[in-house]
Amino acid sequence: MKVELRPYQRTSVTRALAATGNPIECAPTGSGKTVCQAFVCKEGWERKERTAILTPRIEIFDQTHSALMDMCGYENVGTLRSGHNWDSYKPIHVVSWPTLVSRMSKSDLWLPDVDRILCDEAHLSVSPKALEILEHYHGKGIPIIGYTATPARKTGKGLGVIYDAINEVATVRQLQKEGYLCEVEYWGGKLADLTDVKIIRGDYETGALSKSSRVIVGDVVDNWMRLAKDRHTIVFAVDIAHAEALTDRFLELGVSAGCIHSRLTPEKRDDVMRRFRATTIQVLVNVTILSYGVDVPSISCIVCARETKSIVLWKQMLGRGMRPHGAKDFCMVVDHTRNTRDLGMAEDDCSWSLESGVDAVKNKTQEEKEARQENNYTCGECNYIFSGTRECPRCGWEKPFAKVDVAIIDAELVRIGKYQAKPLGDGWPTHEMLWRMLKAEELRRGYKVGWAYHKFREKAGVPPDRKWEHLAFVPAVPRVLNWIQSRNIAYAKRARAKV
Repeated sequence: MKVELRPYQRTSVTRALAATGNPIECAPTGSGKTVCQAFVCKEGWERKERTAILTPRIEIFDQTHSALMDMCGYENVGTLRSGHNWDSYKPIHVVSWPTLVSRMSKSDLWLPDVDRILCDEAHLSVSPKALEILEHYHGKGIPIIGYTATPARKTGKGLGVIYDAINEVATVRQLQKEGYLCEVEYWGGKLADLTDVKIIRGDYETGALSKSSRVIVGDVVDNWMRLAKDRHTIVFAVDIAHAEALTDRFLELGVSAGCIHSRLTPEKRDDVMRRFRATTIQVLVNVTILSYGVDVPSISCIVCARETKSIVLWKQMLGRGMRPHGAKDFCMVVDHTRNTRDLGMAEDDCSWSLESGVDAVKNKTQEEKEARQENNYTCGECNYIFSGTRECPRCGWEKPFAKVDVAIIDAELVRIGKYQAKPLGDGWPTHEMLWRMLKAEELRRGYKVGWAYHKFREKAGVPPDRKWEHLAFVPAVPRVLNWIQSRNIAYAKRARAKV
């Protein structure tokens, strides 16, 4: 297979072939790290050098193995993986590091005899088990080159226990400008209440986070139906129970949805991924599994229903949808968390450190915005997330200036805290339920965004309360449907009278 390296890839390959220490090649998701590794193996083999690539998971193993077979030939590539025969004499090896950890405990003969180690998803490689492999080669003075978009552990700690340098291959903004990655746009959604959720090892405690997040299951699906129902989508859930609940809700609405998590058999996971790649499954809900090593360019929407304090995990999740594909103009991120606000955006520049005792990553772009007092806003009309202006570039909504509303009653200052809408009458739902029903009808009938707003104002005399904006839609009751029909008839009569 004929592959032409991009300029930044050529620089990375040349640097890796000349490495004498243990550097990390830091390149964004979608920049072609697998291609770079394949070229290092191929050009190393042409120089009579032997190379092994360590991979952490079967999905990544298969992707890497396929690329090496195409570029280097079957006769040159050895496969070290459970259930496969390993030809140790070959010059290039694709290694499942969980398999190697298991086998090296029985004999060191399972360790490939190579001149260079390439470590894919290097942010995972300093776990105790993987570190056993790397320390063996490090002790022999064999170069170890790590590849990752996020050179730090999920906890935010550095990788200096084994690596000694970080080389920035390219930035997200650079690759977007050159057309190798697509743009990303962000929408907000209803947030879970995290008041009682503890922080453990630098991130939210999963059990309590799951219970909080299940409350917004309906809003997650409703927002997707409103914003992204034509998009190939990955949804990130907190845990298996949360993922299954989200999947069931999608299926109830007739959406082709699947679920993937650690309790599925390898055969079942392969089948789900095969159908997702073929777009037979439109929405794939997962628990962390798809946060790295998944190359499906047709993904054009990321739904995040999983709060995190880890920039590493957040960047990995966002990267799943940034590969260009066909007519995809941008990747839509629907964020039901505080991640965009607190951790930043995919295109933000980060600084990385190898120090293991401190936070190894900082969002430089986010810090610069904060210094300029440039906040991220979530549009009160369409939920689009924007910054640098108070006016939403999508719909024109303007962020109101903070103020306190007061009224003078009998010479006393009284804060107006109650929603001042006129009564709807007997047989009508509450004002809140009316709004949710009108939004449901707006979606069902294909009306323009804003129709529900004007109908509510027509009936209640005031705009809908902004705190209802992220509530799930509900089917309209006959009383509301009859009123809508009467308004449509009245409108039609007025229109005919003008003719």
